[in-house]
Amino acid sequence: MMFRLNQKHSKNLGKTSCTMDGDALLSAQSLPAAILAAVMVVILMNLIWMTSASLLNRVFPWYAIIQGIPVGYAVRLAGEGLDWRFPVLAAVLAWVGAYTGNFMLAADTAADEFGTSTLQIISNMSEWTLGLYFNEVVNSVDHVYALSAAGIAAFLAQRRLGRSEEYALRTHKSDQP
Repeated sequence: MMFRLNQKHSKNLGKTSCTMDGDALLSAQSLPAAILAAVMVVILMNLIWMTSASLLNRVFPWYAIIQGIPVGYAVRLAGEGLDWRFPVLAAVLAWVGAYTGNFMLAADTAADEFGTSTLQIISNMSEWTLGLYFNEVVNSVDHVYALSAAGIAAFLAQRRLGRSEEYALRTHKSDQP
């Protein structure tokens, strides 16, 4: 605090600068809540992707990238994570969500071609179906979109701390042996 000017008329005179507790910040983390929220967001975003593609008769491959934004925010808000697990979780689930969304689009297109439902197509799939899907439907652009979604989700997943929270966490870590 050596570079701060004296505040003779401040509202904050007499108050301590750190009212946060480092233990409270660390105990607020919840990996199961982050997993649940991110999985729900992936399912919802895949349904929106599939529905919009079938209603407009267009495939939006860049939607996989956009899907990374709400996945990252869901992990941040539900998990309140401060360590490496939360960005990794968001990246993995956004990456998986990009491929599952693309798969749901392919299943919906196949269902329209065969005159059946998407659920019927999914229920009749085998390991050969997934091999065929990755060989014929997925291309290099889909991999780039999935990795971009993972990067965006990882960037947005970690909790942002205020000045007092950062100070509390730093002092808590320095107090630990």
